[in-house]
Amino acid sequence: MKRRTLLGFAAMVAGSGLLRSGRAMGQSSPVRVTREEPITVRTEFDPGRPPPEMPPLTPPEAGVCKTTFELSASVTYSAERLSGLTARIYVDGLDIVTRLRFDIYTAQGAPPKLRAHEEGHRAIGEHYYGDAARIAEDIGRRLIGVTFDGTGIDQEAAQENAFAKAVASIERDYMARMRTPSSAANERFDEITRHGLEAIEEADALALAIARP
Repeated sequence: MKRRTLLGFAAMVAGSGLLRSGRAMGQSSPVRVTREEPITVRTEFDPGRPPPEMPPLTPPEAGVCKTTFELSASVTYSAERLSGLTARIYVDGLDIVTRLRFDIYTAQGAPPKLRAHEEGHRAIGEHYYGDAARIAEDIGRRLIGVTFDGTGIDQEAAQENAFAKAVASIERDYMARMRTPSSAANERFDEITRHGLEAIEEADALALAIARP
């Protein structure tokens, strides 16, 4: 039996996550990857009334760049009944879509240096996202034919459990190769620039943050 289920997940550089589900249509090849272009939303806020959706600031910070990597994966699999309460699925194909979103918040009247600093964080995310399609395809191809065993109160639940393990594997591998290095580079960028207070040019700090292991 073949089934296809669509799950997507989004993880911020800070590490929070989102999971949603749905259904997907058929695909013509074992692994297909669509890399969507990054989306950037810039918001100027009143320091006395920051927007509720903005990540909290640590004084004297006056701006923040929230980076969200997203990956949705439509997985086709074949299922094998192992027992009444256990099942095994075989990954037959994947249709993967990668996305990246930046939400940049800067205080009203903030100096150009601050704005340049937050744009530096955006540039770091875009740098690593440049490899998103290649990384997603590599992960997908490595999963073709891989099996996942699941358990549940019946066969449907057992297959869903096995499928959840497959999705977790995709998420773990993609975020380890995308979000993790981007997060580390962002931390180095803040150290080098002292959160935008250092006199160093953002382009120079960006190059150093990416070059350092």
